[in-house]
Amino acid sequence: MAVEVSNTDKVWLIKSSTRILGPFSVEEVATLLKSRQVSIIDEIRLPSGRWSYIRENQRFMDIVRAIREEQDNAPDNTMTQSVPHNTQFTKTEPTGDHDEQTLTPVPPNSSIPQMKDVASVSERPLTGSALPGATASYGTVNDSRVQDQIRQKSNLLRILIVGAAAIAVLAIYVTLGNREAGHNFNFEELISRAIRYKSVGLYNKSLMTYKAAVANKEADLDTQIQMAPVLISEDRQTLQGRRILEKAIAQESRQRSDLVDAYLGIAVSYMMDGDLKEAENTLQKALGHEPFNVSALLNLAIVELKKGNYKEAIHKFENVLAKNPTSTMATYGKAMSAIELAKSTHDTNLLKPIMTELETALKKSRTLRQEISLLLIYGYNMLGDVDAMNSAIVKFLSEPQGVFQLYTHPLNVDWRFIQWDYLEKYCAEVYGKSIPSAELKAVRAICLMEVNRDSDAEKILGEAVSEGPKDPYVMVAQAGYLYKGGRYPEAMSILKMPEVTSLAVRDRLAGDICIATHDVNCAQTAFTKLYERNPNDGAAFYGLAWVVIKRKDRNAAYNYVRAGLQAEPTFIPLLEMRDQLEAD
Repeated sequence: MAVEVSNTDKVWLIKSSTRILGPFSVEEVATLLKSRQVSIIDEIRLPSGRWSYIRENQRFMDIVRAIREEQDNAPDNTMTQSVPHNTQFTKTEPTGDHDEQTLTPVPPNSSIPQMKDVASVSERPLTGSALPGATASYGTVNDSRVQDQIRQKSNLLRILIVGAAAIAVLAIYVTLGNREAGHNFNFEELISRAIRYKSVGLYNKSLMTYKAAVANKEADLDTQIQMAPVLISEDRQTLQGRRILEKAIAQESRQRSDLVDAYLGIAVSYMMDGDLKEAENTLQKALGHEPFNVSALLNLAIVELKKGNYKEAIHKFENVLAKNPTSTMATYGKAMSAIELAKSTHDTNLLKPIMTELETALKKSRTLRQEISLLLIYGYNMLGDVDAMNSAIVKFLSEPQGVFQLYTHPLNVDWRFIQWDYLEKYCAEVYGKSIPSAELKAVRAICLMEVNRDSDAEKILGEAVSEGPKDPYVMVAQAGYLYKGGRYPEAMSILKMPEVTSLAVRDRLAGDICIATHDVNCAQTAFTKLYERNPNDGAAFYGLAWVVIKRKDRNAAYNYVRAGLQAEPTFIPLLEMRDQLEAD
């Protein structure tokens, strides 16, 4: 039975970035939202509930609607700057030409002290007191020779002063000119790097570099258009990114591909904001320019999944697979839609062919392996196939933890439906409906770790270890927990046990610990074994490249990185290592 919560009860928790804030009352949450200390795309829950986006929580719909109306009515000429630890937007008025502002002109003679005219002073009649000690033998004050000497000294002094001032002014202009040239060079270099990082999939580096570039100088519109998808996807600047892309669409003579990319970016921004209707309308515009654009079709399928139209979602995911049979994301989305449809209709017949498709995808794909394994566990649990479910549990525990974040993702697709915030509910349901074995408890613990509920994970993992102290998959799960907590010696002592030596995930985890502890020989042993098990494993290439870099063999490192990217071109550690080698 649901517990009634009043607006003054301090029971709401907020997850903003990596922080858990609260508890707050409804009124306090409303105040935080209105002051932009938290965002509508942060997450919220009751202590006994599940995380959900604030924008999707019925309790805060009116506040979210008011904030969106305020954003939509904001002036178009504002610029939004991201704050690292929250999603507050800061509006600043546009400034003038930055080149003119950087160099501050010196007003004429403004840096020269106002000097009295020495010559004019010398021409005034002088009294005897003006020249102490003067006698008649040296002439009078009207003596022309004395006046000439005074005049010459005055002129010389004036020339020296004016010359020194001119040199000072020239030095200032040269210094400022060099500084401006250096600033412009630094700006252009940073912009170039940001765009290059984006092109290779290093989105976090791209965003950080771009922010450094535009901290003191605004980028031109073409650069902003190129970087808008990164702002939307990585910095959650959905409104600012959307406005930039709308300007791109309004430009004349834009190429069709540019228009499609702009529409896709705008659609993703609406999807992230939860405005599925506008997202769908925008995607239809993209398809109007390119009817078979796979990203647009995939986003439309995701929209249907989020709307709960599971039959239509399955149909649209199948359309994507017809054009791109290797799309792991489409296979995953289709399976999730089928599972939700089976739950709502209590008809599990649809799941059998879906499970076969997931098994095939698991054999071919290098990404989403842990996520696909969890869907297999859930699907087989619905079908009542205990043996297949146990096999899926083993597959899940055989995969390293948290791998999805090590691969690049498309900026023009809303990939967040794959996140563990959505998956964890499947894990919880299976665990709640089953008599949990030690290995299923290990699965549950890993799911909790994926959503950063480490204290809950530790408790369940402790039960798993007590029930299966020599189970190799439970032992590896425990080692993964210790590794995440930085307890490397304890984790390594488990990985040295003979029960786990036959597992490939053991070598991967051991190699990661060796790198974290800077143990070169240990890393070489672990990653060599991993490579021997699978010559196409990107992590093995990365680990071996790390070893030869530590031994100052750059050529060998290049070879490992090149081979690794041929096997797994979207593996971020290899992309970052290549960038490091090229920079050095």
